[in-house]
Amino acid sequence: MSDIHRDEIIYEEGWRESAPAQEPQELPVDEAAEKPTDKPHEPKPLLLIIQLALCLALVLALFLLKSMDSDIYHDFIDYYRDELSKPVVSQGVFDSVDIGRLFGEGAVTVKATPDEAEDS
Repeated sequence: MSDIHRDEIIYEEGWRESAPAQEPQELPVDEAAEKPTDKPHEPKPLLLIIQLALCLALVLALFLLKSMDSDIYHDFIDYYRDELSKPVVSQGVFDSVDIGRLFGEGAVTVKATPDEAEDS
């Protein structure tokens, strides 16, 4: 067996004579680098107000068209429902995926034991 035990600490020879660790030095601080000038994740208030105004105008226009029973409203709703019913990803994309290639040529197969085969 090995003479090394995992619960023991082994020191190299001459470890006490080695140079003591140096005190950590403070690095100069650049105050301009600490304060970010542009906050990239802060939402822009003017942009939010413009988006809100456009959405409200669109909703109001659709509400008015619906209340007038306009053909434009019904055409828009038919177009919207047609677009909504379309799949996001083409079925051809799913058909082109080769599952065997994902797992490699040497895929592992597991056979049921006789007692497992009886259960099914």
